[in-house]
Amino acid sequence: MSKDTEFKNLNYWLEKSIVEKHIKYYEYLDFNHIKLIGEGSYGNVNLVKWRSTRLFALKSFNNNKQSLKEVIKELRLHRSVDDHENIIRLFGITKNGK
Repeated sequence: MSKDTEFKNLNYWLEKSIVEKHIKYYEYLDFNHIKLIGEGSYGNVNLVKWRSTRLFALKSFNNNKQSLKEVIKELRLHRSVDDHENIIRLFGITKNGK
């Protein structure tokens, strides 16, 4: 499978999961950045406020195939262990317009 095809398939899986409501989608503009709380090889973690009311840790990823693979791996894991007491709950996903 070519790299472009694999990237498209990963994107398709993600979009399909959102459309079928397996993963909740949040509008990026509903988040207000508060501060950077962590950095890693795949992206950053920021403390944000959603609709000026609730605090979240917003994990962002670089836009490349390897990062997308890691995002999907993590999303699949969260779906399989939803509501486990030792796992931080995944609320959903968003995309910034950049």
